[in-house]
Amino acid sequence: MNNERIVQLRRLSFCRQLPDDVVRTLALISRLRSYPTGALIVLAGEPPQAMYAIVAGRVKLTRIAPNGREQIINVMGPGQHFNAVPIFDEGPCPVNVEAITDVEVLELPITAMRQVLADHPALAMALLREFAGRLRHMVNLIDNIALHSVQGRLAQLLLSRATASEKGELVAPLTQAEMAAMIGTVREMVSRTLHQFELQGYIRIERGAITICNRTALESCAEA
Repeated sequence: MNNERIVQLRRLSFCRQLPDDVVRTLALISRLRSYPTGALIVLAGEPPQAMYAIVAGRVKLTRIAPNGREQIINVMGPGQHFNAVPIFDEGPCPVNVEAITDVEVLELPITAMRQVLADHPALAMALLREFAGRLRHMVNLIDNIALHSVQGRLAQLLLSRATASEKGELVAPLTQAEMAAMIGTVREMVSRTLHQFELQGYIRIERGAITICNRTALESCAEA
């Protein structure tokens, strides 16, 4: 048994509380894969091959509109996973997944994962908890795009990332283009709004890092 593989799996959000025998089983079926920056790991609509767990690097989950506009669904880093939905519904891959840095992932084949889930209900419950959290994320995303201004959506994004960081969760850095795609706007609008927030004293930007200086004011903007 590869102890390093077990350590890698234990760092995954859905594996942290799993019994040792389940993690050992996942280690046996997993394979370490590497992808360079820009590689398309999963293509939406294609038959699924595997679920993937990120060991190192960052990926973005996207959908592409017929006019070519990209909507970023999420940005993920080490300890997170993607393409688990087809394990349950036997449908095609739901999103594109692209490496935005060099990436290492554990590949967990779909067929093998279905058998492990059937044999170990604890794994199924752990993944269902993850799905519930992602469903809440999607509902919030739809709400933000439909009901809030760009300023409000950006304020909510900044606040949600700050809250996650304060809870000790992994928060992958975002470029302005990635922020724009996540909130349904363009990079220039994000740049202009960040500058406005900084002039108003809501945030401070130093070497690309954003610090919230006036949380109450930013929360008011998010709720407007």
